[in-house]
Amino acid sequence: MEQEKKIIGQCPMCGGSVVKTCKGYRCENAIGETPSCSLYINGILGNRKMSDDEITILLKDRKIMLDGFATKEGKTFPTVLELDQNGAVNMQSVIGKCPKCGGDIRVGARAFNCSNYSNQENQCNFSIWRNIGGHQISLEEATEICEKGMTTKELEMYRDDGSIYRKRLGLSPDKLQIVKI
Repeated sequence: MEQEKKIIGQCPMCGGSVVKTCKGYRCENAIGETPSCSLYINGILGNRKMSDDEITILLKDRKIMLDGFATKEGKTFPTVLELDQNGAVNMQSVIGKCPKCGGDIRVGARAFNCSNYSNQENQCNFSIWRNIGGHQISLEEATEICEKGMTTKELEMYRDDGSIYRKRLGLSPDKLQIVKI
C-alpha cells in the first residue's frame, strides 16, 4: 500500500512536485531507479531546521531571508538563502550595494549594514534597521531602498498609541538615514 506524500511546492527545475523526505525535501522526479531531476534540499541548513513553509517560499521565490542560522561555534547569524538554477541552496549575506558609498549591504541581526562600517579608509555607517515603526523590513523592501532610493509601496507602521499609519521609506537627501515619506 502506497504511503501519502506531503507536497511542499513545485520544483523550479522540472515542474514536478517537491515532497518532504526523512532528511529534507526532494523533487519526486529525483526519486527512484531513473531520476530525471536532481533537486534536493537538506532539512537542516546552517545548523537550523527548515520549516515546510520556508521551503515553499524558497521554491516559489528562489530566495528567502531568515534568522537563526549558527556557526559550528554556536554564533547565530541571519542570511538569505538562494536557490540557483542547478537546485543548489547558497547562503548569501549581501543583498545589494550601499547607496552612499557603493560597498556591500549585508543582512545583520538588527539591520542591513554597509560592509565599509569598519573600513578606516572609506568608513560608512549606512544602515537600514530591520524594524521601523513596528514594520519588519523585508528583503525586497531593503533592496528597493538600496536600488531605487525608496519603497514602491506604502508600509503599515504603528504609532506609540497603537494606531496604524502608512508611509513609504526612502533615503534622506544626504543618504545617511532612512526617512518616512
